[in-house]
Amino acid sequence: MSGKKRRIARRRREALAHDRPPADRAAEIRRRRRRRVRPARIVLAMDRVWLVAETKARWSARAARDLEAAGIATFEPREEVELTSAQGRRRTARVPLLHRTVFVGLRDDDDLARVEGHPGIARVLFRDGRAVVIAPAVLQGFADAITGHGDRGSGGQETGNEETGNEETGNEEAVRAVLFALGDGVRVTEGPLKALSGTVEGVDPARRRYRVALSLFGRETPVTLDKEQIERD
Repeated sequence: MSGKKRRIARRRREALAHDRPPADRAAEIRRRRRRRVRPARIVLAMDRVWLVAETKARWSARAARDLEAAGIATFEPREEVELTSAQGRRRTARVPLLHRTVFVGLRDDDDLARVEGHPGIARVLFRDGRAVVIAPAVLQGFADAITGHGDRGSGGQETGNEETGNEETGNEEAVRAVLFALGDGVRVTEGPLKALSGTVEGVDPARRRYRVALSLFGRETPVTLDKEQIERD
């Protein structure tokens, strides 16, 4: 028996001797792993104008790297998830949180021209002839929420109160509301209704779902879809 197995067996014997249920080893490993892989806090530049750029398929990460190398601040929201292989091996991966979306922090019109000229950028989002601008504080709150640092106060200390938690949710939903606002044209990307287009009629922030009016059977039919099932048309 290896030293590691002997230590595990000893801890189980000690737990049973003190009438305590033995610890769930798998749960203990998952807890330690979550602590170990907590991502560093992403600090966004407050002196930039943050716009929303839609990338081409499979270009998000590369476009963000290229623009960063050109001196343009970028933020590609990703979350860390634990994946399990068929053999039972676990690994942590960083997957995109928003489909084909990169936030870009611009200083002037030259930065905007470089973003629009990048081969991986499909377009910069505009609404009513004006660029969609995200307030730096809102975007910072969104970044903190998805990296687990949303409970920090202004001094960088963790507050852990309910009010701050509500603020995290508000910041995250504020960004999502900008991406898919009421009246926006969207296209279904998954499921039996794939490739159909429609208009956003309602938003459910708690469930992250959208009510979309699709043209079915010769009339507009409301359908509820998850955020992963739609993209901007």
